[in-house]
Amino acid sequence: MKNIVIIGTLDTKGTEIAFLKKQIEKRGFTTTLIDCGILGEPNFKSDITKEIVAKTGGRSIEELQKAAEDGKDRSLTLNVMIKGAEKLVQDLFEKQQIDGMISFGGAQGTAIGITIMKKLPIGIPKLMVTSIMGQSVGMKDISVIQTPDGMIKLNSTMEKALSQAAGAICGMADVEIQKPTTPLPLIGITALGVTTPAVRRIVRLLNEKKYDPIVFHGRTEILNELIEEGRIQGLIDLTPFEIYLLWERRLQSVYKKKIPQIISAGGLDMLIFPGTKEILPKKYKNRPVHAHTSNIVLVRTNKEEISRAAKIIAENANKVYDKTIIAIPLLGFSEIDKKEQQFYDPDTDKTFIETLKFNLKKEIKVIEYNSHINDEEFSMAVVELFIGLFHS
Repeated sequence: MKNIVIIGTLDTKGTEIAFLKKQIEKRGFTTTLIDCGILGEPNFKSDITKEIVAKTGGRSIEELQKAAEDGKDRSLTLNVMIKGAEKLVQDLFEKQQIDGMISFGGAQGTAIGITIMKKLPIGIPKLMVTSIMGQSVGMKDISVIQTPDGMIKLNSTMEKALSQAAGAICGMADVEIQKPTTPLPLIGITALGVTTPAVRRIVRLLNEKKYDPIVFHGRTEILNELIEEGRIQGLIDLTPFEIYLLWERRLQSVYKKKIPQIISAGGLDMLIFPGTKEILPKKYKNRPVHAHTSNIVLVRTNKEEISRAAKIIAENANKVYDKTIIAIPLLGFSEIDKKEQQFYDPDTDKTFIETLKFNLKKEIKVIEYNSHINDEEFSMAVVELFIGLFHS
């Protein structure tokens, strides 16, 4: 029988959580209820009490209650309960006792629930039911249901919302995905709209060669996590544009796990800003600017920025020099970095190439192609390079 973990504060939301628990259990699931409340007394017993949660977080519940009564910063007590619950949830996960997690709460309950959910691996169903969505789920695969009222009292509207939430988490947990007899190697590909033609072609070619490609459109924090977990066996870093956001922190798990990778230069010709041309920072307004959508603006990178990116890419690649090949398209790094397009600037692109080669270890192959990044011949060459490296 599958088990759903419920996170909540029974001192303030006990009646609602009891209803949610009953709705899940009547669908044939077991539940493990973790109480993260602090002050009041719960009106029914949880599977893991607030005393256990506090103790696991490093303090006694009495200490936390006194701190709360003395008017101390709420985040101090909240962090202890989060820390304790995280450890307890991790223990349940390691024992394979979590098939899904649901949390219910207002501002504090949402902060507790989402923070704990972020620690669970991708693929475990996670659902936050909240009246105040003030906490970002970040890049994690967390679903959210916003309730129509303030959760002060269980009523017919709340009962419907909680019943739907119970149905949703049970439905997600109940999905069975048939695993192939021989699993295909999962290969990460980094993407952006301006390299989509290349990405689509690479995906098709990898599928034909019996690989399982997974594309990350500007979400390399998730890619990093999947590599760390050992779920991705290789990487085609076609579009490393996020180097301008994360710099040295980008994709560090590649260098810990030492997976084979092809690195290219997709999207390095641009910085990406939310908003319109009118609200761009002044220092960028004299550069080539492209309105990608009504609320996304692209700015052409200069030699200083692209040179810094090259140095960091080289520094990281040097850590796995025997597992890395660099593939450079000489005719442009994006759909708008080519002849007669706004960002076409061969001189700045050349600065990237020269800086990269200067900083790379001599053992790393750098292969230059007289192609644009979205040309068919470049996509084919990248896949051929990757397959050779993967099997070397």
